[in-house]
Amino acid sequence: MKDITVIIPILLDAYSSPLDQMLNKAVDSVRAAAENYKGGKVKLLIVRPYDKATDDLHFPNNECRYVYNKGNTDYCSQVNLGVENVDTEFFSILEFDDWYSPKWFNMFDEYHNTNEDVSVFLPINVVHNQKDNTSELVNEIVWASSFSSEMGVIDFECLDNCASFNLTGGIFKTSDWLGYKPSIKVAFNYEYLLRATSKNKKQKIYVIPKEGYHHELFRGGSLVDQYVKEIPEDTNPLWFELAKREYPYDEDRNRGIIAERVKSEDLK
Repeated sequence: MKDITVIIPILLDAYSSPLDQMLNKAVDSVRAAAENYKGGKVKLLIVRPYDKATDDLHFPNNECRYVYNKGNTDYCSQVNLGVENVDTEFFSILEFDDWYSPKWFNMFDEYHNTNEDVSVFLPINVVHNQKDNTSELVNEIVWASSFSSEMGVIDFECLDNCASFNLTGGIFKTSDWLGYKPSIKVAFNYEYLLRATSKNKKQKIYVIPKEGYHHELFRGGSLVDQYVKEIPEDTNPLWFELAKREYPYDEDRNRGIIAERVKSEDLK
């Protein structure tokens, strides 16, 4: 049996948006995917800021567990705390304003049966841009001919040519989790992939060639919305450069730049 814990990290900014409405949609998608899943049980874990612990999210304790973060409540810290409380072989990260495709867990089960050496199974994500009401696919590029050394697998070399992979919705083997580095804003997913696929870890990251997850961009209270408010867009390349410098280190060395212009040599 391949039991899965779904982690939903709640950010402080989320409470300024219609949180209940979005969270209900996210949880409904967990219920639907769980009902279809034949490979094991699905558990739900919601990570909340401690000072919002009394707010009622309307989900009974018999349906999910709540974890309250007394420390930093940025996205990476919320996810890391969630994983610390996972007691299943696998876990997945669901952002509060996103949703799963109903058959996603079953797709994972099917592909895991012939790919048991994989540490992370990613879906093809459908990204919905709230700014211009458009949609696009993410993660599918790894299925292009000659993009990576193995079709469908994100390897270290291909990350030199593409940094735009989305890990939300992915199903992680809990024992292989390396932890996010909270000090690396914007490019924390990229840093994680570099570290996981480097010669020191050599984890296998596989993209299942099916749409399994829907991701919202620029919705109020979301992580991207928070970054837009706090981090100048022209500093984004520096965060990705920082990720390339920091992936060899297992620990977070707190070298992140904080929403200000810096020169590349200052990141050394």
